[in-house]
Amino acid sequence: MNILETSSALALAQAYDNRTVGEANVRAWHLILADLAAADVMEAIRRHYAADSAWIMPAHIVRLAGEIGQERAKAARQWAPGQHGVPKEEALPEITRGERLTADDISPEVVTLLGQLRSALPDVDRGRLFPRQAAWDREQRAFQRSQGGEANPHYRHRSVDDRLRDVCRVEGAHDSGEHAEGCPDAPFVTCQLCGARSQDLAGHHRDYPNGSCV
Repeated sequence: MNILETSSALALAQAYDNRTVGEANVRAWHLILADLAAADVMEAIRRHYAADSAWIMPAHIVRLAGEIGQERAKAARQWAPGQHGVPKEEALPEITRGERLTADDISPEVVTLLGQLRSALPDVDRGRLFPRQAAWDREQRAFQRSQGGEANPHYRHRSVDDRLRDVCRVEGAHDSGEHAEGCPDAPFVTCQLCGARSQDLAGHHRDYPNGSCV
């Protein structure tokens, strides 16, 4: 703002608080407010006296003008649908899907550059180029299958015995001969007291091997 605009700002402040304004006051304020926009300074004075009765000083104006600038930048910023409170149905033109550029939309130099890049880049699947979108697509397909009741083609039913065998193999019990509890491959032992066959005779007797059978 120029010196005349600074004088107008001080005149507005004077109208609110009846201060005495002279040439020295105008020059002193201009040293601080020269880099600010006149409209922001006037709005800052109005906001100050709308909320506070204390005399406004240049420091108040600098702070309020900064807040006004931030509000203006925030209002001008464009957000994608669903971000920062923008409804998802209000898609911005620059992110509308389904539109593809053609060679007529870009310069020949860019077309040449894209061809060079395409020949230099290795062939990879879409999942590596767009991992997040590929994951979303997989989740969406899984959800649609669950809604439609489609069976998972990769599912293979396993019995309880099969799962116990897997646990036993992971723990290495098959190799050591000490099978995991409940493993169907554990050898059966005959009780010498009652003739019963069990995989765990210690659990078959109260005080194995000299006690009575349970």
